[in-house]
Amino acid sequence: MLKQNPFELLRILHVGLTTFHYRYIRRCVGAGTIVGRWVQIVNANNVKIGQNCLFQDGVYMRAGNQGWITIGDRAAFNSYTKLFAHGGIEVGEEVQIGPGSLITTTDHDYYDENLQTVFKKVTIGKRAWLGANVTVLPGVTIGEYSVIGAGAVVNKDIPPRSIAVGVPAKVIKSL
Repeated sequence: MLKQNPFELLRILHVGLTTFHYRYIRRCVGAGTIVGRWVQIVNANNVKIGQNCLFQDGVYMRAGNQGWITIGDRAAFNSYTKLFAHGGIEVGEEVQIGPGSLITTTDHDYYDENLQTVFKKVTIGKRAWLGANVTVLPGVTIGEYSVIGAGAVVNKDIPPRSIAVGVPAKVIKSL
């Protein structure tokens, strides 16, 4: 059979690798969670995902060896969102994260001539909403029910029930 159709071997290999990949991802995912195509979770042992979450195509999550990611129930991550969690990322329930957003916990101490890497936890509170292409930098807490405008760079804490926009993100209104 394989001699007659060389593409059959490729198909079988693809099915096997895809099955292995999704079994690997499912180890850290709660019931009812939907995972799109090309979703990658690196170091899934350090990732905990709640129930009924949504991960659209191309979401990438990397938990470092000492890092971790915890995602609450009913959170949604739009396409091509990236999480780099060497210092820990906590995402609350019902958080919405827009496409192309980046959340990172890794920084460098520029006053140290050796440029030591520094890891700082990021927390995103319950029902926060991040627009498209938002960047959240290390050590930031975004309060619950807050809204971050598209393209913002969040380098400082955002209080609960606030709207923040811009580069760097500034609170323009309290809800």
